[in-house]
Amino acid sequence: MNEYFFAIEQWFETLATTIPLPGFVFVASGLEELFSIIPSSLVMGVAGSAALINGGSIFYLMGLAFIGNIARLLGAYIYYWIGDKVEDILVPYTKKYFGIGHVEIEGIGKRFKGHHLKDGTILFFMRATPFFPVTVTSIACGVIKMNIKVFLVASFLGSFTRDFLFLFVGYMGFASLHHIWRSVLDYKSYVDFAIAIFIVAILIYLYVYRGQGRRFLSYCKKWWNEKNSA
Repeated sequence: MNEYFFAIEQWFETLATTIPLPGFVFVASGLEELFSIIPSSLVMGVAGSAALINGGSIFYLMGLAFIGNIARLLGAYIYYWIGDKVEDILVPYTKKYFGIGHVEIEGIGKRFKGHHLKDGTILFFMRATPFFPVTVTSIACGVIKMNIKVFLVASFLGSFTRDFLFLFVGYMGFASLHHIWRSVLDYKSYVDFAIAIFIVAILIYLYVYRGQGRRFLSYCKKWWNEKNSA
């Protein structure tokens, strides 16, 4: 696994010196948004180091963060769209197996509608957090149909803040970056695992207490009562 990530690191470093830096930032940021296994700390850190070599200023870093987040926003919208369509397609099945339908999902969505400042602030911090899984966030926002303008603005500002931080770290010293992006990757793996466990636990709970699993649970209770009463 370490060899795999080392290869990614080497590839990004080579790419950053092969094509114009704004192009590298655009392409690499888009790939990072679509494939979350690529850490943004690596992409922007490499870009920051290259900017230092090229004699770029702090305003140049801001420009790179802007360019990168245009590409990132396109990727985020793709996952938002997927979440929106998946909710429409899978709801009949979720209602059957997990007891969750359009009404329940719309109820969840209402908690994230009508309060644009609050919703945008929450999403901003989620996107600005280095190790928070952005793919899950974008899909979830699509499922609950968060206001698209709030989603795009908060996603852009949050990712811009995070990316500028990593650009600045790379700009200040590649040695620091090399340690940071691996630490971020470790934390991100823990968060991804925790979220996966949480989702599985929620689905099991819904299946047992609200979906088809209620029949099995009812049968077990009936069997247990008959056994004890015998």
